[in-house]
Amino acid sequence: MITVLADSNALRHAGLEQFLRASRSHSICLSDWTLTEMRKRDALGTSRDSLRLVFLYPEQCFMLKRTDLLLDYQVHGADDTDALIDYEETIVLRRLAQSLRQVPQPDGLAAIMQRLENDAVQVVARLHAEVEDWEEQMLEAVSVFDRAEVSLLRGRKNATIPSSTMEKVFGLLLHTTRDFMIRNQQKGGSEPMRVIHAMGMFSFRYSLCVLLYTLGWVRTGSQRDRPVKKRVNDVIDLQVATVGTFFNGVLSRDKNLQEVSRAARHLLRLWGAYVGEDWIPTGRPDEQGSTRVMHQ
Repeated sequence: MITVLADSNALRHAGLEQFLRASRSHSICLSDWTLTEMRKRDALGTSRDSLRLVFLYPEQCFMLKRTDLLLDYQVHGADDTDALIDYEETIVLRRLAQSLRQVPQPDGLAAIMQRLENDAVQVVARLHAEVEDWEEQMLEAVSVFDRAEVSLLRGRKNATIPSSTMEKVFGLLLHTTRDFMIRNQQKGGSEPMRVIHAMGMFSFRYSLCVLLYTLGWVRTGSQRDRPVKKRVNDVIDLQVATVGTFFNGVLSRDKNLQEVSRAARHLLRLWGAYVGEDWIPTGRPDEQGSTRVMHQ
């Protein structure tokens, strides 16, 4: 089975339906953050459009466990990924997709979607407050790397990375992983965290994706003073890219998300961590380039 993560901008793209229609062994997973982003504005109308493919291909669409629950798992092989899927919430998602396409609209659906929209607005508002100081914090964290190291980490796919640079990377990632766990689970642990174990954790891989994203700012200088609203979207995208490393990739039209995803997958493999086999589309793009949205 080929399983990929779909972000909110991929859900309405023609290429996603091509992917699902190509084989019944193709499936997509949706993150709770993808649904939050979908519902933050006009939840009823946006969800009706975005979940059309869940209605058409229900057996190929799955919900991941909530992001905070993913922190409990270590994934070191393909058999471990099944634990990341929430089968009860998958049933809820499929039923919602059916209700959204039903004519006439079921009684009470508008009220349900309004509650979901209100919840999403509150979640995004909290995230907005958390990322206001994100830029300076991240730039301070990556100041340990010189420009040559930045180019290596975000540059050529097969570049050789010196051991001294890797020591800096692992030191920073283990620190941010532990900090992430303490802030989100109040789990610090008394024993030193081993790299081989940490690499199978969501928090380590999320820290890696944030690191790679931040190095992109340093390399190009194009992300300075980015509006907080866009940084909120970036945080959501990075969580999607993180979970995608456990599966076969990410479906998105977002160039930065794709670049971070590819770099993270490459580095994790280089370090001997489990990464789902890359899915790369076959065939030639149509006039809209719809197969190219899938490139991973």
